Amino acid sequence: MHHHWNDGAASEAIDLITEFRLNFSAKVSSEGSVDNTWWSALLMLKDTSVTELDRKLKAEFEGNFLIPQLHLEGAPEDLSQGHVVTIYAQRNVLEALNKIDNDFGVSAVTLGSVVPESILNFDSATGPCSDEVSIVSEETVTMAVIDDGIAFAHNLFRHSTTKSRVERMYIMDLEASKDGPTVPTGQELLRCEIDNLLEENTHSGLLDEHGFYRQVGAIDHVKNYRSTVDSRRSHGTHVMGLAAGYEMGSNQTERPIVAVQLPTRVTADTSGQSLAPSLGYALFHILSRSRNFRLSEDSRECAPLVVNFSYGEHGGPHDGSGTIAHMIDQQLKEAERYNGQKVRFVLPAGNANLSRCHAAVSFDDSCKKDHVTLDLNIVPDDYTCSYVEMWMPFSSHQCAPDFVKVSVATPDGAWSRVVDAECGSRQILCDSRNREIGELSYSFRTKNGTDRGLILLKLHPSSSFDPHVPLAPSGRWKIKIEKAEIREDQKVEVWVRRDDTLPGYAPFGRQAYFDNPDYLRFDVFGAPLATDPPESDCPVKRAGTLNGFATGENTIVIGGLTESVGLLSDYSAAGPITPFHDNADANRAGPDAAARSDDSPVLRGVLSAGSYSGSMVRMNGTSVAAPLVARYIGDALAAGRDADREWIHGRAKESDLNHFPYPKPADTRTGAGRLKLKFPFGLNAAEV
Repeated sequence: MHHHWNDGAASEAIDLITEFRLNFSAKVSSEGSVDNTWWSALLMLKDTSVTELDRKLKAEFEGNFLIPQLHLEGAPEDLSQGHVVTIYAQRNVLEALNKIDNDFGVSAVTLGSVVPESILNFDSATGPCSDEVSIVSEETVTMAVIDDGIAFAHNLFRHSTTKSRVERMYIMDLEASKDGPTVPTGQELLRCEIDNLLEENTHSGLLDEHGFYRQVGAIDHVKNYRSTVDSRRSHGTHVMGLAAGYEMGSNQTERPIVAVQLPTRVTADTSGQSLAPSLGYALFHILSRSRNFRLSEDSRECAPLVVNFSYGEHGGPHDGSGTIAHMIDQQLKEAERYNGQKVRFVLPAGNANLSRCHAAVSFDDSCKKDHVTLDLNIVPDDYTCSYVEMWMPFSSHQCAPDFVKVSVATPDGAWSRVVDAECGSRQILCDSRNREIGELSYSFRTKNGTDRGLILLKLHPSSSFDPHVPLAPSGRWKIKIEKAEIREDQKVEVWVRRDDTLPGYAPFGRQAYFDNPDYLRFDVFGAPLATDPPESDCPVKRAGTLNGFATGENTIVIGGLTESVGLLSDYSAAGPITPFHDNADANRAGPDAAARSDDSPVLRGVLSAGSYSGSMVRMNGTSVAAPLVARYIGDALAAGRDADREWIHGRAKESDLNHFPYPKPADTRTGAGRLKLKFPFGLNAAEV
């Protein structure tokens, strides 16, 4: 099929991905249905309050949006630094908010997922969200998990057959209920409600777990709602078992659990595009609920909080200013500033080390070329859009230097015109019927103080179940990056956004990747190379693949360790991250430490809770290393330690010296050192 490129008009949108996704949705929706579709979105507000935004939207779009009451009650005092808010809105609202120089005080928009109207609770925008305070002991630490597929009736999360340790369970994509706490989507179950459900589904001393989840709504084959809780293993259950699981009957009362199960469609979109609004509200929700655990009746001092979020993404600026990285840092600072609560947020380093999704393009003295070409493989049967982000160096002015010039060729050899690092530069890719199937465009990103230009390649899926959807061709694409005004000490950082399919989900996305012929994948023995060969000048790099969510200043980031040999697991992603603005040093070189994610090279993964009581299953990845450290931090906070990043660094250095073979792997992959932690399950538990 013949493809061709056309010159595109300059966009008036703040966020080009939001604009692209809304337009693509319009193409695949039935006639007239697109205007009634509800979406989640994360907004960055600057110099305006949530209540002011609510007032302006009601004047123009009454009935077409929903702002959670929790945001209206908990707005920060300082509005000049910008703050984030999750809203649910229809297309006309989002298009108005996504315009440059809009009248609503919105400086950035990140589009989430489509939200079925049945899960929206429009009554949640009325009435206060205050809850009853619980007085707890000084050794109490609230353990919070944000994940997918959480089997919260598992015996590891119960005191007894009919008594749960889960204080609050918020399932974001259940059908909305007008009873109980005021949440904007889905339902939140309190511990007393969970206990009642356990009682109703216990027969002859045994819990009918399948019946329990059917009654909750977490398994509903009639309505075609299914989470991975219905499978043998589920990611959220495994993670929560490592972070906060204890044997039933152990009388563990000092680790109350607050959990949020993200919408299934959000987790299925591994690119991270849909995640930001749900995560933003989930974190805001957890911080609010955790403040109800007080250390005494006459004090507002709250029990410490540890949050584990075992998700990752490839894209973003990787300098700490990305939407989610910035949001997490901001909310942690506000929690400690206004409430004095110790909050620790634990993230995985990511599993992208060998994914070939990152490239670093520079033109220093050693480079004799005036351009670099990246071979991009778009695979067949990819039912999702693909994105390649090319981040320019920092510029203090929106009219940044014309650092590089980028052109793209389709597999059939159709080259675009050059897109410069200048605002408004845009190329549109069309098929032989002149239908748009892709776009190459430049924008200057100022949100969160990023202040960097972004050249973005956006492509339609290569396959679709709908024969009317225009498709991008699969095969080998070429991205040509030509030197212009970029200095020798500057780089263009390139990432292919994550786009795979998670275990337990129907095949949907397939990962695009760079396939340059000079990329060395294996060593002389045929084993995968976990680090970039020093003699290689290939632009495709393993270095710099750190989880895009995990680039903030205050998060604790954990890499994956193969315990028996003391080596980093090959998949465990590496730093360094990009320095913020023109700072000489980034706020982190890589993860903070590494912990067990594989027992040995042949015994992959670690044991934790399966989806049903009494079952244990194996899962691997840095996602399972992070909750082990979250548990370790919880125990340290209960003992009166700060358990912050610096404390983790000290413990990791000591553990590495005493328990693991020399030499320590590079800081960019290991962080301060390898942690040997007490493993919560099994007979071969290793002591610190």
